[in-house]
Amino acid sequence: MANMLEQAPGMLGMAFMFVVTILLGIWLQPFFDAAGLHAFGESGTSQGRWVLLELFFIFLFTFLILWLAKNELQKFIKYGLLCVLFLAMCYTTVPGAHMLLVPDVETEEFAFTNESVIGEELVAIMDDGSMITQIVQWDDNGNNDTFVITKRSDFTSQPVWSHTLDAYPGEPTFTVVEGIYAYTVTNSQWIWSIDKDSGEILSKYACFPTENWDGESLPEEPLDNLVGGCIAVLEVIADPDEVNEPRKGSLFILNFDGEITERATFHGTNTTTLGQSWKYPQLMPNEGTMEMKQTTEDNFMIVTKMGAISIVLGESNPESEVADPTAPLTREVLMDWYVLNEQDDEFTSFTIGQNPWNESSEIMLIGRASGEIMAYEKVGSEVSDEERFHGDNAFNGPITTVSVQDLNSNEVVEIWVADADGVHGLFGTSLVEYVTFSDIFSNGTYLFIDDLTITSLSVGGLEEARWSHDNISMVIESGEFKPETMYNSYGIQWSDMALIVGVSISIVLMAALIIRPEWYVVNTVGVLVGGGVIVMLGVTFVPTLIVIFMILAAIYDAWAVYRSKHMLDLADTMIGLNLPILLVAPQDKGYSMLDQQDSIRPVESSAEAKPAPSTSQAPKKRKKSKEAMFMGLGDVIFPGMLVVSCVQWIDSGLEVGISTLIGGLIGYLVLMGYVASGRPQAGLPLLNGGAILGYIVGGLVFVGSAAFSFGISF
Repeated sequence: MANMLEQAPGMLGMAFMFVVTILLGIWLQPFFDAAGLHAFGESGTSQGRWVLLELFFIFLFTFLILWLAKNELQKFIKYGLLCVLFLAMCYTTVPGAHMLLVPDVETEEFAFTNESVIGEELVAIMDDGSMITQIVQWDDNGNNDTFVITKRSDFTSQPVWSHTLDAYPGEPTFTVVEGIYAYTVTNSQWIWSIDKDSGEILSKYACFPTENWDGESLPEEPLDNLVGGCIAVLEVIADPDEVNEPRKGSLFILNFDGEITERATFHGTNTTTLGQSWKYPQLMPNEGTMEMKQTTEDNFMIVTKMGAISIVLGESNPESEVADPTAPLTREVLMDWYVLNEQDDEFTSFTIGQNPWNESSEIMLIGRASGEIMAYEKVGSEVSDEERFHGDNAFNGPITTVSVQDLNSNEVVEIWVADADGVHGLFGTSLVEYVTFSDIFSNGTYLFIDDLTITSLSVGGLEEARWSHDNISMVIESGEFKPETMYNSYGIQWSDMALIVGVSISIVLMAALIIRPEWYVVNTVGVLVGGGVIVMLGVTFVPTLIVIFMILAAIYDAWAVYRSKHMLDLADTMIGLNLPILLVAPQDKGYSMLDQQDSIRPVESSAEAKPAPSTSQAPKKRKKSKEAMFMGLGDVIFPGMLVVSCVQWIDSGLEVGISTLIGGLIGYLVLMGYVASGRPQAGLPLLNGGAILGYIVGGLVFVGSAAFSFGISF
């Protein structure tokens, strides 16, 4: 105790530098976190092999320094390390200059600025952003008589075209399927094909036999095997402007049992003939159809709440290409891809668009009630898993909207996702979330993003309105998305001035270190280098992995100091070169590091040797009886890494980090008790041990078991 009191100035000075270096790392952490500066990528933060790689390079560094020193190549050591230290110091000075000199960019909140009400019900949104709506009309007895189908462009009140269609004996609502040239509309009993642009009704078919129907009573039986009527229909036709052949195309009719029936259609007539049927009962279309569209001339997609399927249409039988209306249609249909709902996690949204990673392919995204998004790459008719999309569990379900856009028309594709938390805009091949809008629309609202406009469409009381024979109103809200002010601020907001200031500070300090390596210059550089290394490694690994790293390093440090003693040789080499791989705490006023000549080894072991800059030792005698205390920079870096990692990866991480820092200081106090005896001590066993104990206590108090659960793998 007497020795500790006598050496208190040096010990307090060292403790002060210990705390300042770690606090510097905490201060820099938000900058590194925002920039995503993980040394081995986000997936590598919990992989143990990278810790082993770090340890390997520590061993390699130690061996190389000692080998160069043994061969009297100190200049290579000095100037090689100066280059490394300069780069490491820039990891502190450049981010620090940006944090001090560059003002925070405030992200403007998105707001809806326009609102309109349309007294119609939304049926579907088409590929060109247009909207298909309906109005149900009732007769004097309250029976469904007709409905009005309307196409509106970009949610405006002006219709592109509109038709009033007879509903009876079909349902009071209809589904619409988008083909290459036409929309196919059905209300379970009637089928209409409508030109997409002009609105011309190209054809009308029935899902029941019309020969003996009196126009008033319900049909006695369905047409052929269309049990339950037509839930959704796609008419595959040729270009209406180029139809010269008698055969026009095919109807692909999906019924309530998940059966797809193909019926041949003929130009100029409303008759059809039965072709083949294919059953996909797993789709359960009676639960609801989200998407059924013709994506190419020979491919169409069906997406329900329970599954999705892509079908390739083969060539039709050449012998049936005649005017004989009774000729059956023979066509090979291939189910080239499908995915079914599992674990009762229904599909809630679907989109297909330009693949961010491949200009010659498309990406299909399926959102689920749980928040999972399934991604597939579509090249022509070939579909495969898109493994470059990693948004499986990144969202809070249900996923109400998935959309692929290029709002800025800069050929950088964005994926927009609306979930229970809000709207997320994922940009480029790395899918960085540059846009986050929270709580901008309520549950049950559809969201559409197009041409720098975000539109919300709300429909309320759907079933109640239908049963009460009231038409449904849609509330449409829209607002402008402003890329220049609404992007999230991420990573390095580069400023030329801050970059110049940060690099200049590092250059000046390195010049001072070369010209006059006094203890205060060494300490300044050491603190800055330590802070940068602490934050670099702290954000790179999760806390439990750093604990493993610290335990292995402490074992090595103890062996290197007490058994091989090569750590003492390394420290002697660093002191002799006046390099800031250690911190210096002067004990006496007037101390000069330039006068330091003695070895830090005890006299009785001065002939022994071996590596690593992580030893702590007692004050050293100098020619003028001026003393100082030395601590290896590694003794600060390892506890600091754990502190920053707690702040980075744990909820309430600052509290756990401060607890870890306090634990490290307790370890330091115990270490100083040994150092007061006058012998060099291995710093990491006590410093790391105290920090780890502080982490465990703080984790249990402030977080619980979640503070230690990070899924460590090799």
